[in-house]
Amino acid sequence: MQESTPREKVLKKIRAALISKTPNPYPNLDFDSPVFRMNDDVPELIFARTFRESGGNFVFCSDMLEFAEKLLLLAQDNRWKGLVCAEPNLFDFLQQCEFPVVSDMNAVAGGSVAVTTCECLVARTGSIMVSSAQAGGRSMPLFAPAHVVVAFPNQLVDDLKDAFHFMQSKYKEQQPSSVTFITGPSRTADIGNETVIGAQGPREVYLFLVDKPVW
Repeated sequence: MQESTPREKVLKKIRAALISKTPNPYPNLDFDSPVFRMNDDVPELIFARTFRESGGNFVFCSDMLEFAEKLLLLAQDNRWKGLVCAEPNLFDFLQQCEFPVVSDMNAVAGGSVAVTTCECLVARTGSIMVSSAQAGGRSMPLFAPAHVVVAFPNQLVDDLKDAFHFMQSKYKEQQPSSVTFITGPSRTADIGNETVIGAQGPREVYLFLVDKPVW
């Protein structure tokens, strides 16, 4: 009798495993409790510290007027050519403040800076969550030299699990097709194990946390 091929042997083992399932060796395992324990600091301080440690630039503003003033100084110091914003509310605000802003996402290829909002902020990891449901999605800041994000305290969550719960609560059954976590500027070490900043995204990420939500 001809021996079974390696492929048939593997399929036979798979069929056997499906027929006789192994009981769960850890029936009392708790998947709901947080893996990491948060410290006693307020989420804003935890996020700011962790975000800065990852290379991000954190700026706190009391209101949108202060945000506009600090953004203007930042743009002048860095000699930014212009701003690109595809989100209607934020775009209208920047226009009212007479910033050189356009909504054409192709302008980032010319060196303009991307300005967006976000879905939420993850305090423990210092990450910014963006999704495909936003006007600019993740593609717009991908090619910009710098990415400016505007967020509010009510968007802060403790951990990644809370971020996904936040999204489920916000979008219900119409969840975005993709979400992305931004933790500091783009970096890679694919070539020669040397860290390169800005190789696959913005070289700088600025998070403006505005104390008074307006949208």
